[in-house]
Amino acid sequence: MRAIFKPFVIHAAYSPIETIVFFFIAVTLAYFHVISSIKHSAFFATSYSSILRPSYVLLRNNEVVTVRDNFWHLAKAKYSADASILPVELFPLEYSLDSVLQNKETLDSVIYFTNSNLAETVLNFTQQIPTSLSGFAYDKTCFRPVTGDTLNLEAPCFTDELVKPRAIHQTLALIPGVKEEFTTAFNRLIKSAIFDNVAFEVETKQVEAIGDMKGSKWVAYAASALVVRFWDLAKKADSLDIILILAGYILMHTTFLLLFYRSRRLGSNFWLPSAIFISSVFALLLSLPIAMWFHIPMDPVALTEALPFLVCTVGFDKPLRLARAVFSHPHLQRPVGGSSSNGQLKPAGEIVLEALSNVYTTIIRDYVLEIAVLIVGANSKVNGLKEVCALAALVLGMDCLLLCTFLSSILCVMVEVRRIQSIRAISKSKAGSVVTSPTSSPKLQPSLGKKISSLVLGEKGSSLPATKGKTQAKSENPVARLKLLLIITFLALHILNFITPLTPRSLVPQPVNSFRKVDISTPAIQHALNSLAATEHIDAQVVESSESTEHGLVVKVNPSIHVRVIPLDSDLTASVSPSVSVAPTSRSTSEMVESFMSSWSRLVGDPVLSKWIVMVLALSISLNGYLLKGIAAGLGGKASVAKLGGVRFGGDNAPEPPVIQIQPQSNPEPVIAPQPLTPAPPSAPPTFSPIVVPTPPTPRRPATFTLDEVDRRLKERRLAQDSSSAASSSGSESENMVSNDIVRSLEECIDVFENGPRPVSVALSLLNDEEVILLAQNGKIAAYALEKLLGNTEFERAVRVRRALISRASATQTLEDSDVPMTNYDYSRVMGACCENVVGYIPLPLGIAGPLKIDGHLFPIPMATAEGTLVASTSRGCKALNAGGGVTTVLTQDAMTRGPAIDFPSIVQAAKCKAWIESLEGYSIIKEAFESTSRFAKLRNLKCAMAGRTLFVRFATATGDAMGMNMISKGTEKALEVMQKHYPDMITLALSGNYCTDKKPAAINWIEGRGKSVVAEAVIPGKVVKSVLKTTVEALCNLNTKKNLIGSAMAGSIGGFNAHAANILTAVFLATGQDPAQNVESSNCMTLMEPTNNGEDLLMTVSMPSIEVGTVGGGTVLAPQQAILEMLGFKGAHPTHPGQNAQSLARLIAAAVMAGELSLMSALAAGHLVRAHLVHNRSQLNTPVSSRPVTPGGLLGTETGGVVGVKA
Repeated sequence: MRAIFKPFVIHAAYSPIETIVFFFIAVTLAYFHVISSIKHSAFFATSYSSILRPSYVLLRNNEVVTVRDNFWHLAKAKYSADASILPVELFPLEYSLDSVLQNKETLDSVIYFTNSNLAETVLNFTQQIPTSLSGFAYDKTCFRPVTGDTLNLEAPCFTDELVKPRAIHQTLALIPGVKEEFTTAFNRLIKSAIFDNVAFEVETKQVEAIGDMKGSKWVAYAASALVVRFWDLAKKADSLDIILILAGYILMHTTFLLLFYRSRRLGSNFWLPSAIFISSVFALLLSLPIAMWFHIPMDPVALTEALPFLVCTVGFDKPLRLARAVFSHPHLQRPVGGSSSNGQLKPAGEIVLEALSNVYTTIIRDYVLEIAVLIVGANSKVNGLKEVCALAALVLGMDCLLLCTFLSSILCVMVEVRRIQSIRAISKSKAGSVVTSPTSSPKLQPSLGKKISSLVLGEKGSSLPATKGKTQAKSENPVARLKLLLIITFLALHILNFITPLTPRSLVPQPVNSFRKVDISTPAIQHALNSLAATEHIDAQVVESSESTEHGLVVKVNPSIHVRVIPLDSDLTASVSPSVSVAPTSRSTSEMVESFMSSWSRLVGDPVLSKWIVMVLALSISLNGYLLKGIAAGLGGKASVAKLGGVRFGGDNAPEPPVIQIQPQSNPEPVIAPQPLTPAPPSAPPTFSPIVVPTPPTPRRPATFTLDEVDRRLKERRLAQDSSSAASSSGSESENMVSNDIVRSLEECIDVFENGPRPVSVALSLLNDEEVILLAQNGKIAAYALEKLLGNTEFERAVRVRRALISRASATQTLEDSDVPMTNYDYSRVMGACCENVVGYIPLPLGIAGPLKIDGHLFPIPMATAEGTLVASTSRGCKALNAGGGVTTVLTQDAMTRGPAIDFPSIVQAAKCKAWIESLEGYSIIKEAFESTSRFAKLRNLKCAMAGRTLFVRFATATGDAMGMNMISKGTEKALEVMQKHYPDMITLALSGNYCTDKKPAAINWIEGRGKSVVAEAVIPGKVVKSVLKTTVEALCNLNTKKNLIGSAMAGSIGGFNAHAANILTAVFLATGQDPAQNVESSNCMTLMEPTNNGEDLLMTVSMPSIEVGTVGGGTVLAPQQAILEMLGFKGAHPTHPGQNAQSLARLIAAAVMAGELSLMSALAAGHLVRAHLVHNRSQLNTPVSSRPVTPGGLLGTETGGVVGVKA
């Protein structure tokens, strides 16, 4: 899993904005896909035809009153010519230029009835309808107005017309019971009628599907359908099911409240809970298309029921764990190197990556366990449960991906925002002064509102560590385990049918009959009813004499009949105004732009997407404005402004305007130029003069810090460095670059240093080297802290300035222009790891001996040495060993040691502790504590010794590919802490009590071993001894016994039974980055030689019990040493077998020592040693000239000439 998510996490951490934008786009596309699926799903598809029922109204005294249908039927049953309540049926007819069918085109939108000849034609047709209905007696069935107390059969039939721009509404009034005959006759008339080149077509309105709805109409329809169907199911459901769903929704809202509460404890009231919530919503939206692709059936009602289950399953504990790890990071507000690191903060991406790596294992474990349980539920046979579990598993997987990418990107942005907020708060609290500590802002008394909110909602930021830089070691939150148990319980209850899910009854949507009545509030119906009410005339006398108390018309308003008007002659559409031009077939650019803008308007008209876009734009504008404001104020965490060759000068090739220096007229004395920092020519010996602070010229240059000043200074320094590097690469030391800048006064330099732009490295970049030296000489800058003050990109400048400071303060003042190299070296690997107060580096000659065949493989032997003949002699030994088949090595032990000294009140307690350590129980406890500090540290054994009340414990530990002193020291401290709990009276005198023993001769290292213990063996044929080594087997064996064994024993040597093992071992140590001081114990060696094969051949062994080497840490981090290890194939840690690289290096050293031993012993046996050194190590050509007069008298020669071990 780590390998899958690692590239996504790294990209999200270092490209947060791109990641956030990508997921917003992906979620938007997923949203469109989900919306399209919802609008075209079978759940919302209407399985019925919408029925439009008539409406009934009562017209009385010019009033319109809505009545029920039974009132109409009662009046119809009592219908007679003298009835007080007369029933009437209205038939609305709509003649329209627009079609109600979606697949038919309509006439041009500029054609209206009100401005064309078409209206007159349609009105003429409507007037002839009563006489044109074949098979229908319109005159006998139409309604005539009431005059007096009876119907007037001579009165005209009631009709009403209303002309609109695109439609003409005609309303006919008929007596009851003739609806079917009239509809049939009217349809027959329309089908056969072409009146004055105008065709008519009756159209039936289609039911609008949800997929055809626009705007927010479909949202309202979908919500109403969902609520209605869920309500129908709830009415049929058991009470227990309703209670369980209600409890689920209560738990869901409790989860939201807990998210807000825990986010507040992490210091965020809104942005963190919003980000976590949005991440979970995104996971759901991205999971839905995947679920559709896998053909997982989903029902909206089922999703509504399962929503609390999904929320509680996904939960927010894992994102909160990641956020807590990020906001509790020790370097969130602190510089990487502490308070003296020049204010450089660790990048936000690295903080999120480290926090994620700390909690990655537990988070992924919880995800995997929960998904596994949900997969079990998805494979069950319970309807509804398997679909919900499958969807929940997909949501959890997507939530895991979004946590590692989308949420990590948001946390990166939040880290930067928190830093800007912190620095801006400090800047406001200390306006006008240099900020030195983030805790210096004054603490204000909290208001009453803040006290109440802290009491109710909890203290803001209370879950963050109280002490900056210290992480809280908290036990694992049991919420994750509880949630997993709840999920398992929920699935078990469903599978065992202890509770009845609602989803099976909602899987198939039930048809619902929907009846709607005719809308009488439309203008056409209202116009017809008002006209009908105005024609009703009943005498008052008749009303008074009548027994009936109610008189009027009860009207049945039938659904409108839609007739589409199709003009067949273009002359009919000609308006009074000029005719409308026909659009060309080819679309112009403006039309295409207009079409695109119209499409975009419809797109953003979506009720959800429009708010989404507005919210994202507002958030983006506010966040960018806030970040830009912080950057403009110079509040960034990284001192990137001081980096040379930045983007400000990338394309600027214009020459700088010349700076005119005005010499002061009041002071004719010349200004003493500063000493150049580059080496002087060898032909002229350097002269040294004291530093004189120059008098500033008039007019005095003010210490300004505008952006132009910063740019000018940075460009001058870049050009100066380019010229310096070009001069050094060409080898011309005489053409040294001299700065043209005049050294400013001490007061100006202090002003720049203290009041310049922050961090300090930016201010110091405005000063040249001489001005920085001036500050250091006056105590404003410590020489040892130059790297931290100048910045991580100015290591070489720090070395150059320190070199000048030390040289000018010394008696000889030669270091600044000496031959000690300084440039072209990676000092970033040195700082904080290998050396302090660096003024350069010492190059050593590097030679390669061999190759030598070791355990069947050929290896070159790298040797860094200043002793002549050493590499050549070792190469001769390699040649002889290879002739015999090479060297065979065995590793007998691998254990670095550390021996602390522990005091006890009495020898009795010391003895008890010694017995406890040597017992199985004590050893197990100490071993567990020791190995908990590192995954590479493996405790091998413990050796105890008492000296009075002091107990010495020698820890022997395997340390992987590291040499292991730091690793074993850390483990020893932890073991001593555990021992302190069992023996409270013990006092640790020293972590190293010289019982180790490190960098000192000691018999315990020779006897017990330390580091790697290696034994090497080789057989050299006798003819090779004679031809290559120029001696015999018998002479070599005799010399080895008398010199290496008896001679060393006579000297009381410890581990020195060899000729010059330290010579070869130290040379290899220097070449591979080992600690040279450890050659004391590492060169413990016993060289044995004996004849074999009936005295014809030489059998040679080398035993080295304490070779202390590593391929990780220490000097192995330096680039040249790493290159040597890479050449050997031993660089870094072994990928599969920890410790194998360091063990292989120890084997190589033992074999190389054997080659050196064999060659030197052969030279001594043959008497060639002095002659070889005179040829290779005493050449007069390379002898340096003495710096002092030669002492009178003869020179004393030496036999060995520097070969270690020969003097003995």
